Amino acid sequence: MVYLSNLFAFGEEGLAYASLYFITSAMVAGTAGVYVASLGKAGYREALVGLLKIPIIYAVVFALVFVGFGWSLPTPIMRPVSIFSDAAIPTMLVLLGLQLGRAEWNGKILELMTANGLRLVVSPLLALGVGALFGLQGTMRQAGVLEASMPTAVMATVLATEFEVEPAFITAVVFSSTLLSPLTVTPLLAYLGG
Repeated sequence: MVYLSNLFAFGEEGLAYASLYFITSAMVAGTAGVYVASLGKAGYREALVGLLKIPIIYAVVFALVFVGFGWSLPTPIMRPVSIFSDAAIPTMLVLLGLQLGRAEWNGKILELMTANGLRLVVSPLLALGVGALFGLQGTMRQAGVLEASMPTAVMATVLATEFEVEPAFITAVVFSSTLLSPLTVTPLLAYLGG
């Protein structure tokens, strides 16, 4: 959804900026997010050691080395990597579907409204402020703000399930923010000129 939104709204240049945003966000979620989530089941030391088990850290290091040296993976290795990467989003959506049956809607309406308000309203407003603070303009600003306005990622359900941190509630947040996002993203796109 994120990539398509930026591609359709701002073209290839928007997609390039969205990709940078996504990689940065994935690194934060794959390190700080995993660390915080794992504190629910482990102490500080165990949580830090647990970070060594997260593949995104190694993937980014390898990617930086390969890009830095201008290397590319040999075809026999690239084909399975490509197949696995194509399966990532459908796999996460299946997990979300399985978790939807256990989503908690009752008694958590205020928490749901707060989470959705932070994600769909406060986050893009902060992105506009940060963009202005750093002097971002044009497509770079537009793509960054649009990325910040997207609904809560399915990865939140994956982490909540893995670390047993209220997966039913997090699933409800992911699902409801996805349903509500057209109400906030559409006027934002009109404002950004996409």
